Amino acid sequence: MSLRGTRGQPSLGGEATLSDFKGEFPALGLTFEQGKGSFTAQPDGSARIAAQANSGKGTLYVDGGLSWFGDAQPLQLHIHGENVLLSNTSELRIVANPDLDFTLAGTDMKLRGSVVVPEADLDLERLDRGTSVSEDVVVLDPVDPEASPSSALDMELTVSLGNNVKMAGFGLKGALAGKMQVWSRPGREMIANGGLEVSGRYKAYGQDLTITRGNLNWNYNAVSDPRINIRAERQIGDVTAGIDVTGRALQPRASVWSNPAMSQSEALGYLVLGRSLTGATSDQTQQVNAASAALSAGSGLLASQLGARLGLDDAGVSQSRALGGSVIGVGKYISPKLYVGYGVSLVGSGSVLTLKYLLRRGFDIEVESSTVENRGSLNWRYEK
Repeated sequence: MSLRGTRGQPSLGGEATLSDFKGEFPALGLTFEQGKGSFTAQPDGSARIAAQANSGKGTLYVDGGLSWFGDAQPLQLHIHGENVLLSNTSELRIVANPDLDFTLAGTDMKLRGSVVVPEADLDLERLDRGTSVSEDVVVLDPVDPEASPSSALDMELTVSLGNNVKMAGFGLKGALAGKMQVWSRPGREMIANGGLEVSGRYKAYGQDLTITRGNLNWNYNAVSDPRINIRAERQIGDVTAGIDVTGRALQPRASVWSNPAMSQSEALGYLVLGRSLTGATSDQTQQVNAASAALSAGSGLLASQLGARLGLDDAGVSQSRALGGSVIGVGKYISPKLYVGYGVSLVGSGSVLTLKYLLRRGFDIEVESSTVENRGSLNWRYEK
């Protein structure tokens, strides 16, 4: 390394190299191997940067330059690669082909380019639940989050999903495909344009329904509020019954239909019971009534959104064995092991209090105390 010139305009020369690099990124479950890089200083006050590392079956490359003088951007990087493992956790596994340009000037950051995702696995329930912080972790942060400045990142990305992007959770087991553009400006909400297609199966009212139409569309609006157009249905002999969910994600509308056309109660009978309501038992009729009430409430989506705003871990429509039917309720994890929930019957005036306690290795104890009866169970769950 050499340093020459004047104090006002120093000239730096020399080279630094990195070889046989190996590292981990625990938050994303990543391990980088066979890494190497170089930093070569130039007499004009700039420097060339080149680095690469293996992640999964692919290699991530970073090329660019650094300039201390003149009008050139202080830092310019081109980040690219194929079949690069970008996340490898239980809730999110992504293999992508990034082609990005990153620049940094002062505190202003710009990110441009595209990301093609040929393969991914998303566990929606784990993503929604997040990770609970251990009780012995204490965070001391004198910065007020509300008073903190927004991100200085100016982003414009094109995201393309391939044919092997799978997702599961909340009764849905299917795939995503499509292309969308995403913009993020400092101090503004992230917006998007484009569309994604959803396919697969959806479990509703105790039945496995086939998704025959699934579209999520953005028209330069907030990423969190796409326009939904989803249809899921089941075939029972010569009758097809299904449910349509349309509207904005923050205010969805659900409706039941059938072919041949019939009343909504009859269509819901085929959807829930697999046959006409004629000759149905009282329990079966209650089940259909509960499904109808849940449908009127937006299939639990409204309750879920309200619960999220109130800081609850669980809110919506579920089944209670103690009440023998559907309930709409809320729940909260008092600790990482203890869950408390309360629900009101959708049929009648019963209510139920639920306590769950996690033991170990998938075992938990569940106690339901309702106005009808009390129940207790020891449960074991195994996740592949």
